[in-house]
Amino acid sequence: MTEPSTFKRLSNADIAAIHDDTGQTYWWMLRSLPAINYLGFQTFTYPTSWRSLNTGGEFPSYTHQYDYLDYDYKVLGQLEEDAFRNDLVVTTSEYYEGETEYSIDHLISRYAARPETLIVVTDSRRFTPRGGQRPLYQEQFVENVGSYQRLYTGFEQVYKNAGWDLPLLDTKNLFIHDNANLYEFITGEELEDTEDLFKVLPDAPFLPLYAVFGQIFARPDEYGSVPLDEDDVTGLERWLRRRIEWDRETASDVARSLNRAVSDDGQTFDPSYAARTPVVKDAADRAAEIDPDESSIHKRYHAWLQQPNR
Repeated sequence: MTEPSTFKRLSNADIAAIHDDTGQTYWWMLRSLPAINYLGFQTFTYPTSWRSLNTGGEFPSYTHQYDYLDYDYKVLGQLEEDAFRNDLVVTTSEYYEGETEYSIDHLISRYAARPETLIVVTDSRRFTPRGGQRPLYQEQFVENVGSYQRLYTGFEQVYKNAGWDLPLLDTKNLFIHDNANLYEFITGEELEDTEDLFKVLPDAPFLPLYAVFGQIFARPDEYGSVPLDEDDVTGLERWLRRRIEWDRETASDVARSLNRAVSDDGQTFDPSYAARTPVVKDAADRAAEIDPDESSIHKRYHAWLQQPNR
């Protein structure tokens, strides 16, 4: 299977620039993370607040952090020397670069002189590192990959060649598409948009997306799942909007719906209960129908169905 040229440009670059002009100053920026992770990049940094349910305040706490893929997260301001021995993906914005202490100018300098790859995902094609004289994509040492849409289009062909679709009409987050594919594979029911996926999620513990909500609704000193308080429901709304192309109203509706599902049944999103359900056992059996050697997509799906609440 021929690899799209965009993928090769990423893997061969010293520094690669991708812009994802979502039109949202603070939202949707993590929708590209699964695609880049699927290309083999394992180390990511972006604002820590994007991983938590914290809504701010004078003394924000980021003790509890959540995400749905297994990758190595680094705090930008705490990168150790060892981190520079690996490829690194940084997702940031013009706001964070210009208005906060979290500039990435030092990363540009370090990786420009190293064999490892730095991928910079920003919210604007005109993104310019602090102190720079021109937009990052115009620097001679930077591979200008272009928009995230170009990368996504490459994946559309990859999925098609492997016999899978990207079925949801309202997202470019590949992990969310993966869950819709697996839901159809197990149940035979097609899903058309992201809200449909989240409506069925409480009753689909075989999906890999289910696992992160097992963490979000867990409490270390209580059994089962526990509803979030009002502040954390708002935090969940924000967490969702970092990853899925929803407006505030939609994200709020979904966050509250998930919270109600836990209020109605404390076994919802409880991983210990989910592991014993017949539907999870049936899904694990169905994994045998997917050949993990056929493609990287098949390999992911096979592994997820065997261990849905890893």
